[in-house]
Amino acid sequence: MKKKMGKVHLYVALFICICCVCGCGKKVDDTTDMSQKVSSFYAGITKEEAQNVSKNKDIVVGSVNMGMIGEWFEEVMNGIRDAGSDLGVTVKMLDSNNDIKLEKKNIETLMKEGIDVLVISPINSDESVKALQPVKDAGIPIITWNTTVNMEVTTSVLVNSTALGGDTGDFVAEYVKTNNLKDVKMLILDNKTYDVGVARCDGFRDSIKELIESNIIEIVDSDSAETSEEGCEKIEKMLSEHPETNMIWAWNQNSLLGAIEGAKKTNRNDIVIMGTDMSMELASDMLGNEVNLQAITTQLPYNMGYKAVVNAVKAVNGENPERNVIIPLATYTKADVDLINRYIETHKDLVKEN
Repeated sequence: MKKKMGKVHLYVALFICICCVCGCGKKVDDTTDMSQKVSSFYAGITKEEAQNVSKNKDIVVGSVNMGMIGEWFEEVMNGIRDAGSDLGVTVKMLDSNNDIKLEKKNIETLMKEGIDVLVISPINSDESVKALQPVKDAGIPIITWNTTVNMEVTTSVLVNSTALGGDTGDFVAEYVKTNNLKDVKMLILDNKTYDVGVARCDGFRDSIKELIESNIIEIVDSDSAETSEEGCEKIEKMLSEHPETNMIWAWNQNSLLGAIEGAKKTNRNDIVIMGTDMSMELASDMLGNEVNLQAITTQLPYNMGYKAVVNAVKAVNGENPERNVIIPLATYTKADVDLINRYIETHKDLVKEN
């Protein structure tokens, strides 16, 4: 069983000094090193903002989650739970387990039990509309996070998914230039199911387009993967068919974990691996030498869950929360050992107990 993050909020405690220098939410100049950028927007967590919201002991927040398994989702759930606790509201949380029918049932269950606002990561931008329409018709505010739905909602808490993929591509371009690489053979684990996944993949491909057109990078194969098992299986297969591969990019945490496992199984620690969505296991892999994991661009899932609940409570209180909230991004690189260790320190409570 995974532990929950403590109420002390390690993010804030570790980086509070940066708040005094930069101020919460203030953009850090592009010349600032990455460690300071990450510290700055960790310090900008929404706890201070939440404390300015009125007491809300009678408010019930319904939370329907696309999934709740895996470190990334666990961070979001911790953000939701902590925000609910900080704000003094009741949070009722249900897992849809990527099942559109279960999502509809969960929404109906919460409606029957009585909620004042719904916080949800919709499974499908079109199909989830039918389940959400009764919520909207009842005048209940809808706050979406991570994924979107094709209807008007109160607030969407998102990341720039195109930039999330594009940032890794930018690192690839810099890595190729710095190491004077002329013949990169790349495998890609991509996604064609979720809008945010497609946007990540499009952003990555667009950012390396010039390198592809100049024949410095050749994408020798690609396939879709959502789970680590699927990613591992497909990378093993593609590596057997393309032993000339010297670089891999994966679109999310699970597929990246699978790509790394596939590289380990085939003893290919020569392959440069990059992807999105940091985790404790990935941080450990980046510090080690069993695989050559060079860079991970990531969002801040804890902040996403926390911010979703903050805006949910504002909506119930008639405070007109912002319509679109964009959560900042970060890039972790193998060379920045201090930053990786900082990540491990602030996320150690997510490690499974033996």
